[in-house]
Amino acid sequence: MSDRRGPRRVADRLRRLLVVLPWLMERGSATLGEMSQRFELSEAELVRDLELAAMCGLPPFLDEMIDLFIDDDGTVNVGIPRFFARPLRLTAPEGFTLLAAGRLAMALPGAEPTGSLGRALTKLEVVLGDDAMAVDVPSPPATLDLIGAAERGERVQIAYWSASSDEATERMITPRLVFADRGRWYVVADDDRSGERRRFRIDRIASCQLTGELVDLQPVPEYAPDSWFDDAPELAVATLRLNQSGRWAVERLPLRSMNDDGDHVIVEVAVASERWLAELLLRLGSDAMVLAPGHWVDLAARTAQALLAECYAVTS
Repeated sequence: MSDRRGPRRVADRLRRLLVVLPWLMERGSATLGEMSQRFELSEAELVRDLELAAMCGLPPFLDEMIDLFIDDDGTVNVGIPRFFARPLRLTAPEGFTLLAAGRLAMALPGAEPTGSLGRALTKLEVVLGDDAMAVDVPSPPATLDLIGAAERGERVQIAYWSASSDEATERMITPRLVFADRGRWYVVADDDRSGERRRFRIDRIASCQLTGELVDLQPVPEYAPDSWFDDAPELAVATLRLNQSGRWAVERLPLRSMNDDGDHVIVEVAVASERWLAELLLRLGSDAMVLAPGHWVDLAARTAQALLAECYAVTS
């Protein structure tokens, strides 16, 4: 069933269990063969994942474990733990995190939009309100192919537009991790062109072609929302002052520091390129001011003037 090479990452296994366990708990039991076909995993992979689930529970782990076992005939049986029957009390950040993880899991084989996980995500979105849209990120067309390639260790041929050089290049990459952050989807991949492991924005991938060539899987650390720029110290840093109405940007920016005095928020932001910063300033409008460095203090005004000049040139 599976042609993966090397061990799967724990994060991938846990994400898959978000789909497998709700489906199994609704039924109470199922055969390994049925589950293998539905979730596109080998029976050996399923057994390892179910063994992982059987070790999950609540401290002190006396009688609060997931009741899961496999009969000699290959039938998987599961009971619903008591802590699953109790209402969850989640903070807003916990709710958003759970919704984001669940949405990503729903893209995996075997997920049912009308199943227990899908229904739970719908209820959670209603509770979170309109702000839940911040984590409901529409995925670019190449996203599912890249997720599958990362799980299999398959090399992919892409055409990628770079914001820093403003040009498109043909690249051969090996996807290692796909994640969403601040309204964008990214893939961490080994890049043949540079010989380095790099992050690519998926919406800048103009074409994506699976090659069928498999390589060994390699573990990649998960990227926390506030830290995945930390390993890029070479990036420039801009200091911005945000009005209260511009605070929404704090949740979506790669921050190096933040100071809130009640009236304004002073943030240091990692800047991938001047073009990226210019687009951000246009979106923020009068809600943001660049304090440093000096050559970007008037960037918003210069960008706006250039756009106006371009518009007048087109219409004249």
